[in-house]
Amino acid sequence: MLLRRLPSSAVSVAVTALSRRCTSPYFFFSQRRLQSFNSISFYPKLSLLSFSSTSEIPSELTDLITDKSSKRGPLKPGLYLVGTPIGNLEDITLRALRVLKSADVILSEDTRHSGKLLHYYSIKTPLLSYHKFNESQREHTVLKRLKEGEIVALISDAGMPGISDPGTELAKICVDENIPVIPIPGPSAFLTALSASGLSTDEFTFVGFLPKHAGSRKERLMTSASETPTQIFYVPPHKLSQFLEESSLIFGDSRLCVIARELTKMHEEFWRGTLGKAKEAFLTHQPKGEITLLIEGNSNCSVETPSESQLENDLRELISSGHSLSSAVKLVAEGTSMKKKMIYSLALRKFAKKNKAEDSN
Repeated sequence: MLLRRLPSSAVSVAVTALSRRCTSPYFFFSQRRLQSFNSISFYPKLSLLSFSSTSEIPSELTDLITDKSSKRGPLKPGLYLVGTPIGNLEDITLRALRVLKSADVILSEDTRHSGKLLHYYSIKTPLLSYHKFNESQREHTVLKRLKEGEIVALISDAGMPGISDPGTELAKICVDENIPVIPIPGPSAFLTALSASGLSTDEFTFVGFLPKHAGSRKERLMTSASETPTQIFYVPPHKLSQFLEESSLIFGDSRLCVIARELTKMHEEFWRGTLGKAKEAFLTHQPKGEITLLIEGNSNCSVETPSESQLENDLRELISSGHSLSSAVKLVAEGTSMKKKMIYSLALRKFAKKNKAEDSN
């Protein structure tokens, strides 16, 4: 814990800083409770704080943090993948602060968004935009700086770079060029949601965002529906209703799910229930904020046998979206208890002649 490791002067600075802000609406404790902060044992209650993104932590405190961390020696040159808070600004690590303050440049997905974080912690390191639309243009400049021995920190708007965010390609290039890639662990939305979901954490599959193409989405959902580990998705709020409609058809209305919204923020919410109930609850209600959606794994030893018409419809959709006959059969077989040979026989009866006719034309 920060306060247990810092000298008494640091605690004094922190208390003074909190005292100056005790009237802020972002604090959930009273002046009387603030007085008890002089006791180190009060530190765990700091988790109740929620800071405004426009406020600023005293530079004296960040200087103390950096001074203490710097005793471990200077940072070596390389690419640092730095995890940043997914909502609550308190969720940054001392190591992340040290790297961000010591770096020669910080690559940021949105410089305006990241600027608030740096301003809050009095970090003056220059920012350089780095996002999915300019990754290829920035690569040469960033590699040149890294090869010259600079310390480059990469951050996303929230969470760990490269996890459904920019950073994967740059990390690959650095590995190929023998440039050190150093991860600085931090918050992650899907792990945060999983830990509090109540679903199985023994095994899980992080799917992330689904494809935009309807056929590809169905293909991915069919694969997930047959897997036993917990399935984790990122869902934009404006596409939640569509996701629930499509997933309930494939997973079944009775499959349990958890909808985690605005994690670590003031309006954090966990909705728990079945996909069928979720579909009803969010049919006309579009929630705000980032959404992590978890669906329990397939725990049934025997999967319900689909009718011939259901199989035919699934095959038709996959074939019409561009899949070959054999590829469509394989995908449908993965989501059912039926043998692949039986589904292939059905596919030949229903679609083989049609495909041959189209090929001859």
